[in-house]
Amino acid sequence: MTNVVDPADTEHRFRRNGQDLRVRVAELDADGERGHLLLFGAVADGCLVRVHSRCLYGEALRSQDCDCGPELDKALDLIQAAGSGVLVYLEQEGRGAGLIAKALGYRESERSGADTFTSYEALGYPADGRTYVATARALAGLGLRSVQLLTNNPAKVEALRQAGLLVTPVPLRTRALSERAREYLEAKRTRRKHWIPTDSPPWASDEHNEDHGGRPYAVDAVGLAPGDNVRPRPGHAPDLIGA
Repeated sequence: MTNVVDPADTEHRFRRNGQDLRVRVAELDADGERGHLLLFGAVADGCLVRVHSRCLYGEALRSQDCDCGPELDKALDLIQAAGSGVLVYLEQEGRGAGLIAKALGYRESERSGADTFTSYEALGYPADGRTYVATARALAGLGLRSVQLLTNNPAKVEALRQAGLLVTPVPLRTRALSERAREYLEAKRTRRKHWIPTDSPPWASDEHNEDHGGRPYAVDAVGLAPGDNVRPRPGHAPDLIGA
């Protein structure tokens, strides 16, 4: 983590949805991972953490073709409700390939009918070229030993655990904004083993170290609140996204 400015010197009021939080900002620029850590409130062990990749379409332009904007909104809602947490905002547009690659991938998907992971590979890009090694080190560098990670992506959980952090995954449930977004969530589940919270079981209050045979996780996050110690368990749910 490269700190040109001491994060303590950046502290200021952050107002969202009528609520104020204090926030500090630290720069991240190492091992090909660039972005910022936004430290909301009194960050401590067990706090909520969101590791989020930039998505111009879904966040700034409010595209209804993906779940990036709703996931970021949901994560910030939970951090605000908890009164503290960390947002790691990474410059990893297009799953690390960039905006042009993202646009080419969309065009290829429209032409072929394939999901964007398959389209990326057809165009010579990795299906997902992101890494989280420097991010994990930066979180550990804050003095954190355990976090509640707001994510549906098991790769992020594994990266933080590899850095020695105790990670409790907290899957994010969002509403699909379109049929295209629903198809993208399904592709995430089948191609990248993402957990997609639903109204249907299975759901477990603790994590078991059992082999799930490479199958994606299906989880039900209904009633999940900040601080709940819950983890997904292996299985499939009939409704991948829920109402």
